[in-house]
Amino acid sequence: MASLKQKIVPIPLPIGLTGGVACGKSTLAEGLRARGWHIIDTDQIAHDVMRPGEATWKIVVDAFGPSILQPDKSIDRKVLGRLVFADPFLRVKLNEITHPAIRSAWQRELEERTRTHPSQFLAVMIPLLFECKLEQLFRAIWCVGASRAAQISRLKARGFSETEAEQRLSSQLPVTDKMARSTLAFWGEGKPSILLQQLDQVGVS
Repeated sequence: MASLKQKIVPIPLPIGLTGGVACGKSTLAEGLRARGWHIIDTDQIAHDVMRPGEATWKIVVDAFGPSILQPDKSIDRKVLGRLVFADPFLRVKLNEITHPAIRSAWQRELEERTRTHPSQFLAVMIPLLFECKLEQLFRAIWCVGASRAAQISRLKARGFSETEAEQRLSSQLPVTDKMARSTLAFWGEGKPSILLQQLDQVGVS
């Protein structure tokens, strides 16, 4: 089992929060929210910029075709995911379309929140923080990891096949690499309460 790399006191802001798929990033983020932090969730922003009628939605639909749409014209993320995780070229294509809009949105929110709530702790949750080479934008990076077996088990519990789970893991840097490059590493194996206890260990209140 991995351990916390170090204690950080005081907490340098802003924090970049990352980790492997199905490792517990959202659980840690909820724990931070419960402690009064503001969390900028780039996954939620990705949903927002691809809502029907948004400029990014139109570009994605034009690029991948109407087969990715549900009856209400929203993008079926599972269908789109099957396409892009099975084909690295298509994944790069989707990232080139969506990442600039997502980054612009979270940076605007970061700037606004820093201006209006300068004393509030803040973290930006970015699953592909290292893959997108964004580490220089943060004072510190916190990473959540878990074993590959746990990741696959959790993805299968979400309805993905073994092959789909492996594809998603292969699309990211290995968790061990992410943890080694982070300022602070949490271990998301086991119950959520065990992960949240680690926040207490580093003095996050």
